[in-house]
Amino acid sequence: FFPKAAAVAVGAGAMLRAGSSVAAQPGSMKYRVLGQTGISLSEIGFGSHLDPANLADPAARTKQIQRGLELGINLFDIYDHSYHQFAPMSTMLAPVRDRVVISLVSVWPENKTMAEIEHALTVFGTDTVDLYRIYAGGDDEASLERTEARLSDMQRAKDQGKIRAVGVSAHDQRAFIRLLQSHPEVDYIMFPFNFRHRALKLTDAEVPDAGRNASDPAPDPGIRDCTSVPCPAPGFAAAVRDAGVGLIAMKPFAGGGLLRLAADDPRLQPLHEAGVRLPQAALQFILQTPEIASTIPAMNSVSEVEQNVSAVFGGPLSDPQGQFLDILNEAADGTHGEYLPDSYRWLEDWRS
Repeated sequence: FFPKAAAVAVGAGAMLRAGSSVAAQPGSMKYRVLGQTGISLSEIGFGSHLDPANLADPAARTKQIQRGLELGINLFDIYDHSYHQFAPMSTMLAPVRDRVVISLVSVWPENKTMAEIEHALTVFGTDTVDLYRIYAGGDDEASLERTEARLSDMQRAKDQGKIRAVGVSAHDQRAFIRLLQSHPEVDYIMFPFNFRHRALKLTDAEVPDAGRNASDPAPDPGIRDCTSVPCPAPGFAAAVRDAGVGLIAMKPFAGGGLLRLAADDPRLQPLHEAGVRLPQAALQFILQTPEIASTIPAMNSVSEVEQNVSAVFGGPLSDPQGQFLDILNEAADGTHGEYLPDSYRWLEDWRS
């Protein structure tokens, strides 16, 4: 169920059941179980994207990872094809392998998926990769055949105990719908979700508006602000709900596009003075959806790690935070998608 802004705090604990919540101790990381996998994830995980400075400075990256571990982050999404991070991340995480969740994506040719899995097991010095996913791209016959081949081998590796959970990521809602309906064995999906791109609503449940007393008249159900509560996308949401898969939110800042919006809007000044910060508000918005186990922002400095993790302790989205996100949404509307990097323009298809 999707709470209104500033209405319900989402708490979590290490033994949290999927879809439920318990209060964590102040200052401690919170965890949620990924769907029906039994795998507990920190609400904030490390995204896989790195900036050039981080790639060139392994010592700085090590400090970021160490700080994340100190703050309770246990989910690490790791790319090798774009950032060549298997080797350095395997070294950094080796001392804490039994406490972290390694998340990988298959990129080798579909006829080499099993070899790719074996390679990952060798590099990370482990018997099992926690989360391994495919990327489902294209709906032509050749693309569909590649997807089927990869999924088949992933499931075989899972049956052999080499993968704990098999997942799917995609840029197209239709790909998710097709795969979730045809492959009930999929354990989780990694999908775009943020305060602007939120094509997901799992139930029709509502809670009162922020600041509205229970005795006040209920709001018109036909009016939705689409910031406090995600707007519906029935086909995708129904497929997710029916499949019961775990959910990991990617692109929380839309490839950085959301971080560059409306910097000079005078309406933001009093909100800044009230302590509202975009990364924290954006991540708190995502975490108000209890079915989402974790979100994985890119983090390229120790301060970014600390600021992003602070969203876990922020509680319900406040009225000023909601106003802040409204202003940014309005600014994004005015750019006709140009606020996004070219390679992320597809995200606008996830508006609801």
